[in-house]
Amino acid sequence: MSKCLISAQQWICRDAWLAALILMTSCASPSDASLAPATPAERLAQLAQQHHVCGAAVAVLHQRELQSITTASGCDPALQVRPDSVFQAASLSKPVFAYAVLKLVRQGHLALDAPVLRYLPQGYRHAFNPLHPEMAAKSDDVTDPRLGAVTVRMLLQHTAGLPNWASGPLLFEGTPGERWAYSGEGYVLLQRAVEAVMQRPLDEVMHEQVFTPLGMGRSSYRWTPQIGQHLLPGTMANGIPRKVVPLQKPVAAYSLYTTVDDYARFVVAWLRDPALLEMAADSPVDVESQFNLAWGLGWGLEQSADGVRFWQWGNNPGYRAFVMAVPGSGDGLVLLTNSDAGLKLVEPLVRAALPGEHKVLRSPFLSAGALDMLCEILRVCI
Repeated sequence: MSKCLISAQQWICRDAWLAALILMTSCASPSDASLAPATPAERLAQLAQQHHVCGAAVAVLHQRELQSITTASGCDPALQVRPDSVFQAASLSKPVFAYAVLKLVRQGHLALDAPVLRYLPQGYRHAFNPLHPEMAAKSDDVTDPRLGAVTVRMLLQHTAGLPNWASGPLLFEGTPGERWAYSGEGYVLLQRAVEAVMQRPLDEVMHEQVFTPLGMGRSSYRWTPQIGQHLLPGTMANGIPRKVVPLQKPVAAYSLYTTVDDYARFVVAWLRDPALLEMAADSPVDVESQFNLAWGLGWGLEQSADGVRFWQWGNNPGYRAFVMAVPGSGDGLVLLTNSDAGLKLVEPLVRAALPGEHKVLRSPFLSAGALDMLCEILRVCI
């Protein structure tokens, strides 16, 4: 049974957050898809100005090649937004981390259906909520016997029974393997296993496995002075600067700093690797059948008549992001923004760059209003 606490200012529902989002988005505002300026640059500039998005960068891929990069600033005075401007990618961190994990599986370092504790023989010491630096020194040993049933595959596809984020000790919310429930905590657990196997911190593993081979020269899972020199400051939905804490420690679930050019390089590499594409999509778990949405290994999956599409959205305070990759055509889109309003740009940009029906655009995941409410009031930033 769901356990909910409802008050005048707060609605916390542990097991029914997705249903709540659907309810909150049932009166969503009309789409901006009708906006169709003559060029992609004009379209992005108009959307950025309309939604007060101070910095936006869009990469469009066609037939597994980078077709174009467009940038815009919708604030006055305008920000200097370049293809090599750095953003927080938020949960777009997860597919990049999953790409590294699948490479490690192919290299024999990990096995998808192995218990994660195989790689953590001393057990798992869980750090309290990484979203709140003041809690970083607090931790707990996870002793729940269900941890022994959690596999690498479950962590990648969000079926381990763990919460999105724990504000204290890590407690299971379900039986491992039983159902899908989005979990940043699961990615942190898998991060610890990767670090133990490779005997290096996450940022070093990612440089070795992903950033260096793909030429992603301005990407990092932690803040560095070089990142800081090129980072666009995060803003609120009205364009006012937001206080954003530098992400000093690498967190697989959300701490990626990157540029739209770098992330496009990753998506191109992903689309050019049919073995990894097949591996990521061969054991989908149902998420929202009414929107044809499932989850694979590290990616959301939109199932359609012409094949599967890979997607992920990102939501950090002051930053929003989105990526979609279509293996059948080799097309894709990457959107990075430095604004709490950034997800409002997704629908018109996707419809312009990736023709066809996309039910994910009508899903609660991309409802900017609901996500803003979760992040601001309930502190559930995903």
